[in-house]
Amino acid sequence: MEYYNNILCATQTDLSALLSINTLMSMCQRGNVERVRRGCFETPALYSVESLPTKYKVEVYRRYPDLKAQSEAKPLLDAIETDGAAIAWFDAYTLPDGRHLPDYKRIEYSNNAAILNCCKRIFERCQSQRGKNGKHVKKGEFWSKVAKALPRIADKWPNSLPLNAARLQEKYRLYLENGYEALINGRFMNRHAAVIDSETKEDVLLRLIADRRNLNDVQISELFNCIASKMGWKQICAGTISRYREKFDLESAAGRHGMIAFNSGKSMTVKRSRPTAPLLYWTADGWDAELLYQQVVTNKAGHSVTTYNNRLTMVVVLDTCINYPIGYAIGEHENPSLIKEALRNAVNHTAELFGHRYRTNQFQSDHYAMKTMKPLYDVIGNKVTPARVHNAKAKVIEPYFGDINTRYCQFMPNWSGFGITSSKDKQPNTEALNDLRHKFPDREGCASQLVFIIESERKRLHDQYVAMFANLSDEYKLELSDEQYLLNFGCETGYKNTIEASGLRPTIEGIKRDYDCFDIRFRQLSHIKWTVRYDPADTKHILAVSEDGSHRFMLEEKYVQPMALAERKEGDAEQLARVAQFNKKLGAHITDRLGKAWETTERLMAEHANELDPLLSRMLICDSNGQHKDRKNIKRGNEVIDLNKILPNPAPEAKLQKSDEDSNLFDLY
Repeated sequence: MEYYNNILCATQTDLSALLSINTLMSMCQRGNVERVRRGCFETPALYSVESLPTKYKVEVYRRYPDLKAQSEAKPLLDAIETDGAAIAWFDAYTLPDGRHLPDYKRIEYSNNAAILNCCKRIFERCQSQRGKNGKHVKKGEFWSKVAKALPRIADKWPNSLPLNAARLQEKYRLYLENGYEALINGRFMNRHAAVIDSETKEDVLLRLIADRRNLNDVQISELFNCIASKMGWKQICAGTISRYREKFDLESAAGRHGMIAFNSGKSMTVKRSRPTAPLLYWTADGWDAELLYQQVVTNKAGHSVTTYNNRLTMVVVLDTCINYPIGYAIGEHENPSLIKEALRNAVNHTAELFGHRYRTNQFQSDHYAMKTMKPLYDVIGNKVTPARVHNAKAKVIEPYFGDINTRYCQFMPNWSGFGITSSKDKQPNTEALNDLRHKFPDREGCASQLVFIIESERKRLHDQYVAMFANLSDEYKLELSDEQYLLNFGCETGYKNTIEASGLRPTIEGIKRDYDCFDIRFRQLSHIKWTVRYDPADTKHILAVSEDGSHRFMLEEKYVQPMALAERKEGDAEQLARVAQFNKKLGAHITDRLGKAWETTERLMAEHANELDPLLSRMLICDSNGQHKDRKNIKRGNEVIDLNKILPNPAPEAKLQKSDEDSNLFDLY
């Protein structure tokens, strides 16, 4: 760089790092850059640095500092101080459309305020000194020096103040009148050039963008322009629609894609933490497994046709502490029976893991068959909290199905792909899948694949899941009794049974079995027909339930004693003694009950002898000698009768004693 005719100039070599020779020549031809001296042999052309565009000029001053010019700008540079109030004001400022200023603009405007504040202090100091020494500072000269110094301080204080002295002075005046807002560029707030310049137009545009038919930009622009032509509005293009589609993405999402998609992708979600122990939170759902199997069916014409697009449904009960599949069931499609089977598998698996059947403290499901399943859900969970309708985000089990689909199913030859909403690029080769259809497994083979998946998951998580059981406090260990289990999850034989001498003899799984109960009340209800509920996996115990459900008893399979003493084995004696003890208890119960009845009746007859006397003449009961009138006359004569002689076999535990009271008819009977 050098001075030529008192003008700071740069050669093309000096500027080569900033712009190409072609760009520099074009700018000279358009008059944007002043060429002070033409180039010739061994004499390079010189270009005025002051005539360069601002972004190049600032960079030139930074790369090639001019000592004289820098010395002139140094007083201004040293006097500038950061304006903290300006920084805070521009950080909090919002534009009319709700946006904040971009970061680079906040810095730029804060620097503008700091520079103008500095100019104010310098100018006021010069004006105060004028009164002392009589020197006059011309405003035009002052602002001209400041304007020349701005490019030289732009490296440390990036700003957007005008480089023209007059315009800079006008900006300073507006700043004094309007404060920080005068520094904001009008393009951030100017709506005069906008086509959509009113809320009415925005509302019409939003209505078209949010239309349920999900119109594209060209279609919306055509519809809007039809309305605009009638209303005298400006016409718009598809590009405008594209920008407003982004602006109204939230407001139009529900109309374009529906509330389910809106709730899933736009509405606020609640962040939740997983349970820290098993049995605290279970969730259940059905999944159409992404595995195909072949099946032979008969069509209407009676011909056998093999289909290859069949899929099984698996209902999974998931313990959300570590996504452990506590229960599952496989069937053709989801239904209440399949859900019940999955819940039965869940409570039985808790017995395998922890030694007892347990309920969960909280159970979540969707609303499928809720009226039918609610009583069963109330048994399986202490609290039932169904997920909100169409809210898949609330169920942890939804992503779990995607996980096992990727981890297991995708590696199997009969994998059908991801859901229909997935990208086509992620789906399997349908041509190859069609060629392999003859190798698809049958229904049993496909079910075995699903069993393998769940059992593999259980094996992988088993140790961690069992270890976490220690974190469960006793108050949350809710055991499920055998009676509750059979009542709610047991199978029925389809027939009703009555009590026989050997107990209850239902037919279970095609086999006649004998069951009995060591509860005396059960034998008192021999007139009732019982419904039998049983567990196919364990038929040693069954539950007998009366028709109205008011009586139910747990029965155990009768122990079979060998007839030959030589074949007796360990345990036979204990079981035989158990039966004998029950029969002894049964006899004592009957004796006590009859004795009590005898005493109560005797007391009643004695207390109401006059009222009950006519019964004697009606019943005509003879004594052992065949006499009836003698007994009647004796009673009238108040003769004491030894009833123990009249009744040679009195009731046990209720031997009648002589009494001064007249005998009554019931005693004679």
